[in-house]
Amino acid sequence: MATTLGVVAIAFTVTPVFIVNAFRALATDRFVRFEIERDGFPADPSGLSEPDRLRLALTGLHSIEPGSEGIVLLEHARLPDGSAAFNRRELRHMTDVRSRLAAAFGLQLVALVLLLGLALALARSARWRTVVPRGLLLGSLLTLGIAALVAPVILLGFDGFFLRFHEIFFSGDSWRFASSDTLLRLYPQVFWQDTAKLAAAMVVVQAIVVGLAAWWWLRRIGPEPRSAS
Repeated sequence: MATTLGVVAIAFTVTPVFIVNAFRALATDRFVRFEIERDGFPADPSGLSEPDRLRLALTGLHSIEPGSEGIVLLEHARLPDGSAAFNRRELRHMTDVRSRLAAAFGLQLVALVLLLGLALALARSARWRTVVPRGLLLGSLLTLGIAALVAPVILLGFDGFFLRFHEIFFSGDSWRFASSDTLLRLYPQVFWQDTAKLAAAMVVVQAIVVGLAAWWWLRRIGPEPRSAS
């Protein structure tokens, strides 16, 4: 019973860790620059030039990075005509995004430290040595199962997925913007569709790699002692 609980506890940390890993990889200057500069990315409906759009989009990204100057960057940002780039609703939403991202990164770090500590502590125990690889394998399989359910929603019903995501993780309506608001002009729907697809693909790849590694680990360890409980 105790080993089963350990396996389940580890398994339920796997998917969140994979998801945060994907967003860490995508919340970068390189990805934002690639999206805005790629062929087919929609032009700004209000005529903002690509260099100005990229400048403001990168400012938005840097404002949510833990350890940066934060929302002050957005407060000081200006459109080409000298007016404030972001209104109060946008600043409030980006403040929420920054806090959610910092919490996700912090929780992921805690989960990884606990997982590593558990692996080291149990490695020498014949009764417990399979707990970590079994948990990782189960978590990887669960992740793939979730991905199989979510992928069609992202591909076929992204609007509903995007709406539900914001309703779950953000309170109030600070994330509802007018078409003229800068955030929507910098990060149109196609940006978030690409982000969601890439994030989902990264999560699946991680699940496959970790699942195969866990399976190999279990084969190396061999069968559990019959007395394990």
